[in-house]
Amino acid sequence: MLSRKSALIVAVNILSGFIGWIGLLAIARLWGGFAPTAIGVIGFGMAFIGMFNVIADLGFSAAHVKRISEGKDLGECIGTYATIKILLTVIMAALVIGGIAIWKYILHNEFFDATRETVIYVFVLYYIFSNLASIALQTFIGRKEIAKREVPMAFEPLVRVPLMILVAFAGVTGIAMIAPELGIDVITPVTWPAFLSPIQNFIATHAVVALAMCYAIGFGVVFLVATGLLRRYPIKRYNKELAKSYLVFALPVMLLSVTSVIALNVDKVMLGYFWSFKEVGYYFSVQRITILLLAIPTAVGTVLFPTISEYHARNNVAGIKDVTHSAERYISMVAIPLIAFVIIFPEPIINIVLSSAFLPAASTLAMLAIYVFILSLTRPFSSLIIGINRPDIAAKIGVGICVANIGLNYLFIPEWGLLSPLGIYGAVGAATATAMSQLVGFVGLRVAAMRLTGIKLMQTNTPRHILAGVVMGIGLYYLNSLVPLVRWYHLIGFALVGIAVYVCVLFIIHEFKKRDLKFFLDLAHPAGMLKYIKSELKGKTRK
Repeated sequence: MLSRKSALIVAVNILSGFIGWIGLLAIARLWGGFAPTAIGVIGFGMAFIGMFNVIADLGFSAAHVKRISEGKDLGECIGTYATIKILLTVIMAALVIGGIAIWKYILHNEFFDATRETVIYVFVLYYIFSNLASIALQTFIGRKEIAKREVPMAFEPLVRVPLMILVAFAGVTGIAMIAPELGIDVITPVTWPAFLSPIQNFIATHAVVALAMCYAIGFGVVFLVATGLLRRYPIKRYNKELAKSYLVFALPVMLLSVTSVIALNVDKVMLGYFWSFKEVGYYFSVQRITILLLAIPTAVGTVLFPTISEYHARNNVAGIKDVTHSAERYISMVAIPLIAFVIIFPEPIINIVLSSAFLPAASTLAMLAIYVFILSLTRPFSSLIIGINRPDIAAKIGVGICVANIGLNYLFIPEWGLLSPLGIYGAVGAATATAMSQLVGFVGLRVAAMRLTGIKLMQTNTPRHILAGVVMGIGLYYLNSLVPLVRWYHLIGFALVGIAVYVCVLFIIHEFKKRDLKFFLDLAHPAGMLKYIKSELKGKTRK
């Protein structure tokens, strides 16, 4: 059941990523050369408020999952966590709005323009919805009721992307007006019916802000759906003693939470400082592509943490090592061919998936794929250390990652950066800094896990997967010299050929066996997945 839960998360993430790509594609194709700048404003606003949003968590989400997985009173857990979460969210919003007021009215400073300021406010709303939704979502994770967690999340792209497409079409009118002075090309505006013209005109004059609102509305729906599912659960009053228990666990995780959020967002904020919003747009756009690659480690990590926590409560060290090794093996097996494919073909992928306007981000995409590889092999060990109740160690390593990330971003992002003679600066500099800083976590978490549980530092499976990935890459590179990859159907064809070569190599070196084929076929069987989802949503939860 652990594998099926992980497979459901992967499926929802891939579906969400695909639907999200449609929205991004609409912006890229309809807004032409202005698209990177517009998406850069969105990425900067999301990252800027994301830095403040660390206040709204401070490790209490992990504490909530931990206490529920340990079997604490569910109603008291929900009531206590909800109280803490709402209070922290109010503090976060007040600090951001108060800070803007001080910036404008006391220090008498201004934003670049009204659009940037309004986008900041919109993303405050976005994170308010996200934080409130997490009350239900983290509860479902703690109970390992993954279907209930994924159903609300699936609504987000289903709501956001149609709105993005609407904004993309309406915004063309406004962008076309400024296109000549910016030296960009956009499609010819489409005149809407007369009764819709007020909406079109409003969006056209507030295109970027309207685009930001699509994200806020999407998470607003997630909040409503998740809260609706939570109504079936007992919700009791805030418990002071339980809150102290949360705080005890959250204190060391707090540092990890803060550093993780900073590391996640500081690259885009620093890009916006040293460069233009267009550079942020390049980075943010290809980062959206790598979210699909992160679907597998994210899914496994989500399910693995409460599972290890449960094993730890039973003092089942052998079970912890076994489930961690199994997770690492399957993450490596599935992730490596995807990552190798992106590293080999970044330019065709960007040209097909987005547009030629984003081709300057090709090297950035390749470097982010390397980062995903490192992070994928790190995630199971992060879940292990936190799951065995040693968040203090994870926090120290998290600080190391964050400090390395900030320092390397400062050294690599500016035009005068340390690696600028090699052409590594701007967005690709940020990607390089992100990948290199993650090596701190890769080594640190593995060494810590080995000392705490005796788990192996590295399995032999991953080198075999890398070998198969290299053979696959050489084969696809040769194929590309015969049949250039330029169309979307070429992308699919190359991917299928690559998978076939990869699996054949694994089979030859005895790394892919009959039980693995049975495992993947079972996961892919829709009847079994639907049965699991229905049983959970009806309240028949399987442990």
